Amino acid sequence: MKVLNVIKSSDNTKKYYFGLSDSDQFHVEACLLHLKRYGYIICVSSQIGCMQKCVFCAAGNSRFVRNLNSEEIQDQVRLIIEDNPILVSEGFQVTYMGSGEPLSNFESVFKSIDAMRTYYPTLHKVNISTTCPTTSITCFKTIDWSKYKHFLHFQYSLHFTHDNERYKFLYPQLLKITVAIDYLNSISEIVCDKYKINYILFDELNDKKENIAELKAIMDTTQNAVLKISTMSVVLSSSLTPSKNFEQFVSAAQESIEAVEVFSSDGTDVNAGCGQFYNDSIL
Repeated sequence: MKVLNVIKSSDNTKKYYFGLSDSDQFHVEACLLHLKRYGYIICVSSQIGCMQKCVFCAAGNSRFVRNLNSEEIQDQVRLIIEDNPILVSEGFQVTYMGSGEPLSNFESVFKSIDAMRTYYPTLHKVNISTTCPTTSITCFKTIDWSKYKHFLHFQYSLHFTHDNERYKFLYPQLLKITVAIDYLNSISEIVCDKYKINYILFDELNDKKENIAELKAIMDTTQNAVLKISTMSVVLSSSLTPSKNFEQFVSAAQESIEAVEVFSSDGTDVNAGCGQFYNDSIL
């Protein structure tokens, strides 16, 4: 894998485009974030395109090509570190939130995690963002989670409070919400980490008063979980738009739900924000 291009955003996020050794037709995208609260974070892709077809995500609106192997995932981190050697001394996190559903390619994802943990002593945390597709059952049942105590963090891409809505907007091959939460409750206890339930607000779709009561009912079934209410990044290929009711929704949610976090992506001006990979470079 080689670096094809690097674009720097107004907030100093770096968007990377990587060429593949076996194809001139396709490429891989990753980014480097530097956040005040969390420090340096390398956001990597686990697939070319995505098997999930989330309506609000640019990768979901592109063609799925294939899974990335462990070495290709590691190469994204290696090349970004070579371009930013400060990461070795300062420490960093890796997050699987680029293009692709990590748990649909979990064998390569966890092989890459284990390898990078050995290669980079200053890698202090790994984050996995997942819609919890039906394929994640095998992952949840086979991985030895005790290996990742105080190291692994999950984010569950919920976004809608009913299964039928998730099947409509996130593609139907998903675990039921109750099943996904049962697994994440158990895993979070083993790894000793609070997981996050991500809820992006879409205009006049999931940003109503009744949605807050439904979210509270879901959060009441969780253990070690935080509700993460997020703004939608602008995605050119999406029919959905960011909520105009964001501040009011957040305020009302904070009144009724104990643990609420508010999030807005960095790097959106170079399409490095959540859901923006392949926004300006369709496969």
